Amino acid sequence: MISLFRLRPNMTLRLTLIVLSASLAAGSLRAYDAPPEPGTLIRRLAFGSCNSPLDSSPVWDAVVNRFPDAWIWLGDTVYADSPRPVGPTPEARARVSLDRLALHYTRQNDLPGYRLLRQRARILGTWDDHDYGENDAGAEFVGRAEAQRHFLDFYGEPADSPRRTRPGIYASHRFGPPGRVVQIATLDTRYFRSPLHRGDSPETDWIDGIPGNYLPSTDPAATLLGADQWRWLESVLRQPADVRVLVSSIQVLPNDHRFEKWGNFPAERRRLLALIRATGATGVVLLSGDRHTGELSRLDPAREPDGAALDPGYPLYELTSSALTKSAPTNFASQLAANNPKAVTFKHEINRHRIGSTLAYHHFGLLTIDWEAADGPVLTLALHLDHGAEVLRERVPLAALRPRP
Repeated sequence: MISLFRLRPNMTLRLTLIVLSASLAAGSLRAYDAPPEPGTLIRRLAFGSCNSPLDSSPVWDAVVNRFPDAWIWLGDTVYADSPRPVGPTPEARARVSLDRLALHYTRQNDLPGYRLLRQRARILGTWDDHDYGENDAGAEFVGRAEAQRHFLDFYGEPADSPRRTRPGIYASHRFGPPGRVVQIATLDTRYFRSPLHRGDSPETDWIDGIPGNYLPSTDPAATLLGADQWRWLESVLRQPADVRVLVSSIQVLPNDHRFEKWGNFPAERRRLLALIRATGATGVVLLSGDRHTGELSRLDPAREPDGAALDPGYPLYELTSSALTKSAPTNFASQLAANNPKAVTFKHEINRHRIGSTLAYHHFGLLTIDWEAADGPVLTLALHLDHGAEVLRERVPLAALRPRP
């Protein structure tokens, strides 16, 4: 490794020119062409969530420099909802958020680094609460139909797209030739979601030393995806694919914290995991956002009450990448202690399925597929800080994401 800080300025310039020339000669700037068509082989997917175009960040340059074939928004593309109640009615409060949505989306599209990414990679994704229009909101949000229109306009969704005429923004995409098909399914965990079940205490109270007080719903009719989306998802999982990227704005596997998660709707979480098993879907990898931190989880059926029924027969990984510009504050530990001396921090937050530790700094995620690996295709799940440095890596042979014999 050569430290550029010790080189004379002219030497730094000379080295930079050499590196760029070599890259051009080797043809490694393939991803600088137009975004991939459906038949194009996918090798790199970049993704992230919890972003504000009002925050200065080097992250988009770092993402572009990784040459992704596609960028996947995991939710909270912008923070357009009002941070505090405005207006006397839900309609008035929604109006404030909806007016801000178009403005914030425009600002995001105008960022030079992101504009360059749009030219070179396919942009996919879903929303979460802050780009939906109201914090932690579900089907009760009165502005959801208009919010959907703003979302689709931001993505440049064609006028004849089914997402322009049906409720909800869920979608699936397929890339690659036979034998190397990558399926990307983006779920909508907002439009149809039943109300969250809160504890009796105010939202700022604590339960067992953990902030937040959302509890598992006991309503058998409560839903997260809604009937139509469930039918769609089953049909998607039954389609042939080699790698399946299932995108949820909120976490699926982590089930111990008291914030938003699939575990707040236990029947829906069980249904999702059981559906992966029932459809025989192989090669599934979960991506999620929302938490303002990053972490890697792997389903351990032995740690689930009814784990045997949920086990897809192979390791199920979930990479949470949630803090493009909105990470958990570094002084969070002191904030917790001020409210509750027994409180845990994000660093020590319980997640029975976590591999390694949490990342509470600005970052993005990267999924790399090495189709030509000697022993068969290999997936690499990674988190990178906003300036590009890799801080988490897990290599998973694609052959391991199939039911055990």
